[in-house]
Amino acid sequence: MDEDGTTILEFGRKIYEGISEIETLRTRCINLLGFFNNKYPTKKMDLVLFDEALGHLVRISRIVQMPRSSALLVGVGGSGKQSLSRLAAFTGRQEFRQIVLTKGFGEN
Repeated sequence: MDEDGTTILEFGRKIYEGISEIETLRTRCINLLGFFNNKYPTKKMDLVLFDEALGHLVRISRIVQMPRSSALLVGVGGSGKQSLSRLAAFTGRQEFRQIVLTKGFGEN
């Protein structure tokens, strides 16, 4: 909020807080997923955030928050790597870009 009490950012200021209860984390992540779905209705994600998915989301989120960081996400197709990465980038207010490979893909 600024001096007039007007909210400037959509989520407010980012503050790191430890969360000791998995259900509290799940509730917050579901709310953030709702914000994502409202902001990007054409890219809406219907995710089931089970315990392991929440663990991966937290790890990916920490990675994308670090400057000049990178990660290699390995797993079978359809396991949620891309969706969790999108949600982690959104929660950290990061820009998400994706390279699309085509037949003529090259250095240019």
